Amino acid sequence: MRSLVLLLSFAAALAADRSPIHGLILDPTGLPIEGAAVECAGHTTYSNAEGRFTAASTVDAKTQQCLAQVTKTGFETLSIQLSPNSENRLTLKLRSPPESVVVTATRYQTTPEEAAVSASVVTAADLAARNLPQVPDVLRELPGLQISDYGRRGALTEVFTRGSDSTSTLVLLDGVPLNDPGGQLNLAHISSLGIDRLEVIRGPESALFGAEAAAGVIQLFTKHGDAEDTTPHFEASYERGNFQTDRWTGSMEGGLFHKLDYYLEADQLHTVGAYQNDYYRDTSATANIGYRFSDATQLHGVFRIYDANLSTPGQIDYGIDDLGTTEQTRDSSVSLRLDDARGSHYLQQFTFGYHRLNDFFDDTDPYSTQLQEALVRDVTVNGLARTYFVQLLNPNLVYPVALPQGFRIVQNTYYFGAYTSLNLTKRTSASYQGTWQHRGGSVVFGYNYQRQSAVLSSGDVERNNNGLYVNAQQSLGDRILLSAGGRFEHSSAFGLIGSGRGGGSVLLFKEHGALDSTTLRLSAGRGTTEPSLLENFVQAGYYFGNPNLKPETTTTYEAALVQDWWQRRLHTEVAVFRSSFENLIAFVSDTWQNVQASWGRGVEFSAQARILPSLQVTGTYMRLYTRVTASTTPLDSTTGLGQQLVHRPLNSGALTIAATPRRWSFVLGANFVGESQDADFTFGVNRNPGHENIYASASYQINRHISPMLRVDNLLNERYEEVLGYPALSRGVLGGMRFRW
Repeated sequence: MRSLVLLLSFAAALAADRSPIHGLILDPTGLPIEGAAVECAGHTTYSNAEGRFTAASTVDAKTQQCLAQVTKTGFETLSIQLSPNSENRLTLKLRSPPESVVVTATRYQTTPEEAAVSASVVTAADLAARNLPQVPDVLRELPGLQISDYGRRGALTEVFTRGSDSTSTLVLLDGVPLNDPGGQLNLAHISSLGIDRLEVIRGPESALFGAEAAAGVIQLFTKHGDAEDTTPHFEASYERGNFQTDRWTGSMEGGLFHKLDYYLEADQLHTVGAYQNDYYRDTSATANIGYRFSDATQLHGVFRIYDANLSTPGQIDYGIDDLGTTEQTRDSSVSLRLDDARGSHYLQQFTFGYHRLNDFFDDTDPYSTQLQEALVRDVTVNGLARTYFVQLLNPNLVYPVALPQGFRIVQNTYYFGAYTSLNLTKRTSASYQGTWQHRGGSVVFGYNYQRQSAVLSSGDVERNNNGLYVNAQQSLGDRILLSAGGRFEHSSAFGLIGSGRGGGSVLLFKEHGALDSTTLRLSAGRGTTEPSLLENFVQAGYYFGNPNLKPETTTTYEAALVQDWWQRRLHTEVAVFRSSFENLIAFVSDTWQNVQASWGRGVEFSAQARILPSLQVTGTYMRLYTRVTASTTPLDSTTGLGQQLVHRPLNSGALTIAATPRRWSFVLGANFVGESQDADFTFGVNRNPGHENIYASASYQINRHISPMLRVDNLLNERYEEVLGYPALSRGVLGGMRFRW
């Protein structure tokens, strides 16, 4: 019996020494860090997607602790004593600015240098300081992106990444594609509320995300609660502004039973607009609910929906008032994601996604015509004709026959008439992803299935896509980082296609005078954009789909120099890129064909300076050259050979000053857009003058519950058009109160 007692005591001591150590690893903003290595007593484990880890290690017999080394690229190494009996909540410090940590670049938390990509990140704190109701306004401040919208709030809003077409940038919400199959997307209705983080990757990402990610990816991550915080937290706000604009928001977040976390929100933006038939209302809601089965396995489900109702008055600056046009859009998405850690080196993820868009346009105007007249100015530059709009004329008046050289009067007849259209598309996806982590690198691989369907005038259509992808990262010493990936995708419509990307980063200098570090980044990639379902399958009386269409392709080469200065108070990045756009789809006669081509090349610059602890200045600039190299209308003054691409200005940039002294928050921002190629389809005008838009946003924290806030858009009340004939909103003021408890 005495021997048995001694044996049991010895076994209990061994069990105590080998008690599992649990912990949570966060970044400075409180977000979980995935893939952080925890080395304890000779054993290494990695944190999962929720930032949690379990280390079965031998602890010190005296201190009952284990001295651990926690490492993750982009963060400073943390040495800390871990105990089996404590919470072990760890926060890693960043070696570089917070925006340098991204997930979208490789489907796994990494840095732009590791992934060899150009990337930008906007956090929830950035969104709150700017108080921007819609996501497109956020994107205007990021390098490499150009935004154009057809008028005021709710109008069609498109994004162009480094000269690509608007269908070449994939937009994801927690991994679920929001684009219509074929890349079409109206960004106007996507609310910024409920967004925890926004990541933008510039460059082909089809190797990881498939067709439609030919030029870049924009991914939105929704907010989530904390399962450990069982006290619910509420937030609500109300704002009122000119043009009878109202905006209200409400949210609730927290946790239950230390297992369940939740975040719920709803908001609405309403305005009557500045003109007749300029009404807009956008209502959205989000629910993000998660359940932690164990430290190794978690399930998250996200549901998001918006319902938009608007009127579309048309080219108001051209004297066109469509008083009978309305549009109703309902967009909903669902995602389910199961994260599971199998051992200390392997993470797996199962996901399901569903997206549905229902857009109905109705024009009740009876048939009629309107005679229009305008004065335009013609200029020839490098042998190409440029036509500028001067002013609208009254067609009932007689004007002098003799006009100054280069000026002429143009007449056009605009036709009104009843018209309706319905766009109903669905995308269902399921995927598996595995991540194997090893010292100095990782390998991400997976399979993705998509079913795409739509309701067309000729009936229901669908196609299926199956994709296999792999991406590997490896460090060679402490100066060279390599990344490469590829994808094969098979579509029931256009067969098998391949895409890939690769690159590397070299740390040229560490500390060298004023420089803290200098990194050279090189990359190349090939992306694809699949045809739309309409282009593939429609069968109408006067146009027909082409089932033999091939995906459009984008090939991009990039070189960048990334530098940190003066103890990381200044971060700069200069990137030079060249992209070729081939097999572009155009409508010819009565169908679509792969017959057009173009290119875009340029230089992109961004800088972020922390002048004082409470003062930050951010600036971006892009010089972009574009040309049409193959066209169905080679002599056209807008889309002919040698012309610049529409809505891609030669010069564009942004400047933002953010000051946060004590309880105050003040942001002053400006967006600058140079002259660009355009098409008005009315008077033959093909040039759009440049403009700037300056805004200011401010808030004050009276106490921890109440914050008044104010935002002014178009501060200088400048009159301009991002698309010819569609005036931007004049000065807009929106102010109100935010409540937290």
